[in-house]
Amino acid sequence: MFIVFFGPILLIYSLIDYFAYRQWSLLYLALRDESYFALTEKLKQAGIKYRTKNIVNQTVSPMFGDNRYRQYEIYVKKSDVEKASQIVSTLRKL
Repeated sequence: MFIVFFGPILLIYSLIDYFAYRQWSLLYLALRDESYFALTEKLKQAGIKYRTKNIVNQTVSPMFGDNRYRQYEIYVKKSDVEKASQIVSTLRKL
């Protein structure tokens, strides 16, 4: 019953996700909020459009504090990959 009802929904979601990100290329995988905000700010300043996917894993949490593990996938248009890669390399030097 589950597959009959949710199978087509998952298929449609996968197709929409595939076509929505077909013109975009994965630039960076940020594992901390600080690196995500630093990179997106630099991309905004350079006038580069970007998209993000935010993945929150609630099963992994640190022993102290309530921060959950977050993962940000930052995508840029394929035509902006080279310029955006230069921005990423300058952030790593800081």
